[in-house]
Amino acid sequence: MSRLSAVKPAYWISGVLVVVAVVLPLLVPTYAKKDPHLWGFPFFYWYQLLWVFLSAILVSISYWLVRGEERKRRAAQGLGDPEKEGDQ
Repeated sequence: MSRLSAVKPAYWISGVLVVVAVVLPLLVPTYAKKDPHLWGFPFFYWYQLLWVFLSAILVSISYWLVRGEERKRRAAQGLGDPEKEGDQ
């Protein structure tokens, strides 16, 4: 079995979400226009601001997916939960 097949789907999904959050706002032809306006703002401005919030959401989802997968991996290896170790 190759190492590539051992990668969990959560890591693939997280990677895709982060790539989408970074690459799509960089595609200038998608937002290099004035119309349509939203509350008086040209498309360029509100589209970029929208991606600030979308990127935060996508990266948060990615973080929670990886965090959950790491907890499962640590539990399977008998290492315990690192957050609960600090409370003892």
